[in-house]
Amino acid sequence: MNIKILTVGTRGDVQPFVALGRELRRRGHEVTICTGENFKAIVEGYGVSFSPVRVDYLKLTQSEEGQKMMNGNPLAVLKNMKTLVYPLMEQMLEDLWEAAQDAEVLIYHPKAFGGYDITEKLQIPVFAAHPIPVIAPTGLFTNPALPVSASIGWINQLSFRMNRLFMAAFFSIINRWRQDTLGLTTKRTLLSDDLKIKGKQIPVLYGCSPRVIPYDPTWKDQVSMSGFWFLEEEEGWKPSAEVLQFLEEGPPPLAISFSSMPLKDPNRVREMLVEALEKTNQRGVLMTGWSGMESSPLSPRIFTINALPHTWLFPRTCGVIHHGGAGTTAAVLKSGKPMIICPFSADQPFWAKRMKELGIATSPLKEKEMSVESFVHRIQELTSNPLLSRKAAMLANDLNRETALEDTAQFIEKKVERWRERG
Repeated sequence: MNIKILTVGTRGDVQPFVALGRELRRRGHEVTICTGENFKAIVEGYGVSFSPVRVDYLKLTQSEEGQKMMNGNPLAVLKNMKTLVYPLMEQMLEDLWEAAQDAEVLIYHPKAFGGYDITEKLQIPVFAAHPIPVIAPTGLFTNPALPVSASIGWINQLSFRMNRLFMAAFFSIINRWRQDTLGLTTKRTLLSDDLKIKGKQIPVLYGCSPRVIPYDPTWKDQVSMSGFWFLEEEEGWKPSAEVLQFLEEGPPPLAISFSSMPLKDPNRVREMLVEALEKTNQRGVLMTGWSGMESSPLSPRIFTINALPHTWLFPRTCGVIHHGGAGTTAAVLKSGKPMIICPFSADQPFWAKRMKELGIATSPLKEKEMSVESFVHRIQELTSNPLLSRKAAMLANDLNRETALEDTAQFIEKKVERWRERG
């Protein structure tokens, strides 16, 4: 099968699909990942074909305008939607269509807006996919994309309709593209069911574990969710002598990463972390990423670097302080280490709450609550509460026995075969 995977966003929106694409390719399928140009090296580094999409979410979020939008400034949101976001979306739709025209099967992340429409045009088997359970409605939990949660089933079911409200801001662009480029006469509206195409239910692929997020039995055979889509570090990758020396010089450190989350006062946060580590007599490996923190040396207690493979570093630590992104959370879960989550936006509060419920994380720490004292309190809890470490290790044992990628690939193959039999 010629399978095209459409996904855009940050690394957490791309890396799991590289793992899935690699597995599908191993099974003999032709696989192309269509995503932002900044992920070309990652995709091709794992032997998967790449098709560029002219959209760079990281660049947008790091810009002054993007940060104003992320901080919820309503005027900035309205202004930049027209000047920044809409042009990006128009480019993305054109690139996705160009890349997908010869596809026999389509897998699309909801952020790749054109996936639904391209499938409608091509009339081929399709799967909606996400590392987070935000697509298929359920009464078991609230839509993870929302900053609030409820325990009432019907409210949780309704919360998944918010996805359509988010899409509504782009309907004018999508509908114009549907007509002008795809030649489709119907329009997408708030009443459209984006989980069905021409009456056929769209199967859903989730790259997360039923041991972490409950699987809703009412989904029946329409949702595949059998584990996280982990991607191991590239073959031949080796850590530097400096990081190895730091790890060998003392007890396991804390890993610290806010990934692509831009901090409002990055260097102040960096100072707080150094002081908190000193007061708790702990060491740390600080991955500055896109947080805005400087990567210059801080103290003998902390090793600073832009990035390291999580699957390599996390097992060598005593715990992880992070932003609560789905990919980072999954990597910590796999390592069997306890965590401190500092959620910022989107699904991060959901993961922070869930990890606390599972007994493998301290209370969440929001950016506005960060202080030396709040870091000290949570670091002390993480390092002195053996129950956190014990539960994290037990859950990791279960997760590492899952065969998520194989199961997901089999689900795709069976669904495609059934689709072709029905015609």
